[in-house]
Amino acid sequence: MRAKAYYLRFRGAVKALPQAPAILGHLFWWYRYTHGREALEELLDRFGNAPPFRISSAFPRGWLPRPKLPPVQVEETTLRKSLKNLRLLSFETFQKVAEQGEGALLEAPELKEENRLAPPTPMRQRRVRVGIDRGTGGARKGILFAQDLLYPQGEYALYLLGDPPFDVAEGLRFVGDMGFMGLASVGIGSFQVVGEEEVELPEAKEANAFASLSPGPLEEALFYELEPYWGRLGGGYVGAKPFKRPYLRTREGSVYRQDPGPVLLEVGPEPPPEPGVRVREVLQVFPLGVKV
Repeated sequence: MRAKAYYLRFRGAVKALPQAPAILGHLFWWYRYTHGREALEELLDRFGNAPPFRISSAFPRGWLPRPKLPPVQVEETTLRKSLKNLRLLSFETFQKVAEQGEGALLEAPELKEENRLAPPTPMRQRRVRVGIDRGTGGARKGILFAQDLLYPQGEYALYLLGDPPFDVAEGLRFVGDMGFMGLASVGIGSFQVVGEEEVELPEAKEANAFASLSPGPLEEALFYELEPYWGRLGGGYVGAKPFKRPYLRTREGSVYRQDPGPVLLEVGPEPPPEPGVRVREVLQVFPLGVKV
């Protein structure tokens, strides 16, 4: 499959690696700032009919999520544990698994004992911070708390299908300068857009299903892993009632028999951040063909 790739390099720590719905949310806020509220509402309405574009979650450059296909049966304990812990596949291995199923993993370089092929792993660090007194703006005596942060290594890739009504690279540069997700005020979530190009993503030639490179709806899912999600209000509503309405979604790599189409979720809290305001989130798959 032909897609547009955008390569990111993080300047420091992040709370979490970028997932497609959160990336879309940041881009939608930028689009509202630069094109106006009516333009954003028109774009969201288009997603209710047919998706004008799709965007993936971020993965280490050259790596994709392992498709959640029926597992191969392995008796040897060490190999079985290695298979269980394998989350990302190189393009070459993904192509083989998409065509041949999980049995192709038994000969994959990702499972070799020597010279094992592995993606760059984010470093984890716990940072201790001082609580802030909201009355004085200074440090609050006796209040300390810890935050777990990720430090991504190397370049990460986002993939795009379709034709957005805006310059995605420009929007991503804005998001990277402002900071992705929370704690932007203390330098968390900053990244650079270091390149873009057309790429050929691996998939099965005669596919009868597909794996998704983004979280998706449960409808039409064949083999999947679920995750609960509690999003925070962003953009102009930072500081309002913080959490959106929670929901369940499939994780990246989940396999679908057919495309469920985009879902516009109503995730506004009660009461809404402003009277009459609707808070919506776009949930859609990013399909790569596989054989089941």
